[in-house]
Amino acid sequence: MRIWKVGAEVGEGPVWDQASDSLFWIDIRKPALHQFAADGAALARWALPEPVGAFALLQDRQQALVALASGLAVLDLSSGALERLFDPEPERPENRLNEGKVSPCGRYFVFGSMDERDAKQATSSLYCLSADRSLAVLSRDLVVANGVAWSPDGGTLYFSDSRAATIWASDWDSATGTIANRRVFASLTEAQGRPDGAAIDTQGHYWSAGVSAGRLNRFAPDGALVEVVPLLVQAPTMPAFGRDGVMFVTSHRRIANPAAEDGGIVVLATSQRGVRQPRFAMI
Repeated sequence: MRIWKVGAEVGEGPVWDQASDSLFWIDIRKPALHQFAADGAALARWALPEPVGAFALLQDRQQALVALASGLAVLDLSSGALERLFDPEPERPENRLNEGKVSPCGRYFVFGSMDERDAKQATSSLYCLSADRSLAVLSRDLVVANGVAWSPDGGTLYFSDSRAATIWASDWDSATGTIANRRVFASLTEAQGRPDGAAIDTQGHYWSAGVSAGRLNRFAPDGALVEVVPLLVQAPTMPAFGRDGVMFVTSHRRIANPAAEDGGIVVLATSQRGVRQPRFAMI
């Protein structure tokens, strides 16, 4: 296990992109999209004008969809120009967009929101953006929507609420981009690690970043906690599988008593392989 000291304030959203053979990730509080090589060399950085909670690389285009505090936008990776799309929550100025993943078929981008106030409330939702840019609500009454991932067969969508310390599983319909039969998959304590971002391996295990405990929690498909991986950072935010049995884990710097490693990207070897992360086929 080693660490790339990238100096992130709130590192998030790592995605290993097979098309470019590189790692993309974001810094929410020093708003930017970053691209790194497999050896940790910085390849590119796109500064953004406001906090960014999630992104999706677009299929067959040098562009990325970015979920900014004020709404969704398309970032041109050649020029850095932004095309504003729309705000999913114009009636919720206390919220910002947070966390998102592209569905296995590439036709949907599932993302959430979170309450930015100190006294956080359940004002947030989980959304599904279709390739034709239509938007649907998957779940309401969340505080911090997080942990989006799909089972290897694409039939189950997982998501979490970091404040509620709960991970849910639901049936996913890839034809319609809808969910059904939502049920509790796992509940965690502060000491075990409130669930932040997640990744799925090819065996169907759900790897959750325990943001309050400095560790990864690996759950079997039946929800049993089968492995705990202590990390070099206090507040991991999301794991992502790279190539050749490598996993990357972003992190953020704690406001109180940050360690030198916090805000870095942990790089560790694993015997597991991850499910491929597609690009978004938005038209």
